[in-house]
Amino acid sequence: MEFFGGTINYSLLTVNGQWLKVSSSRIIRGMLRERLLRVLAVLVIGIAALHIGATVFSLYWTLWWYDWILHLLGGIFLALLVFWVRFLSGYLPAPSPPPAQRIFAFILFWTLLFGIGWEMFERLLGHTWSIEGYWLDTAIDLALDFTGGLVGFLFVVRRYPSHVG
Repeated sequence: MEFFGGTINYSLLTVNGQWLKVSSSRIIRGMLRERLLRVLAVLVIGIAALHIGATVFSLYWTLWWYDWILHLLGGIFLALLVFWVRFLSGYLPAPSPPPAQRIFAFILFWTLLFGIGWEMFERLLGHTWSIEGYWLDTAIDLALDFTGGLVGFLFVVRRYPSHVG
């Protein structure tokens, strides 16, 4: 049992009578995982509410800047989601805190990949303002996705310093 800079091991009795050792780092990781899931839930509910409101009141077509808000929030959501899946969820091995540059590249790669996929989806459905302004709108949307990814990365670095090397 080490208090400063180490881990504290707890022994818990399971149902079948076997003793199981759980470290404090595992408990803390679980708490961080749940806290980020709450943030993700709030973001997805907010994005959904803004999208539903935009659809009902035609805000995408009456306010030229409205989709900027959703692209920024979508970038933040994706950044936090890919961080959670890769480094906190436990679905993929993450034995030691990766360097900040690796997390930055990982988050921005996936955020931009999803942003490009979303733009292709919009184009296939014909949800564009005009053919003439399509490339400018797409560039702005991708820049906002990137900015959202950057904001998400800064959130991760600030709120989860123990998971950044």
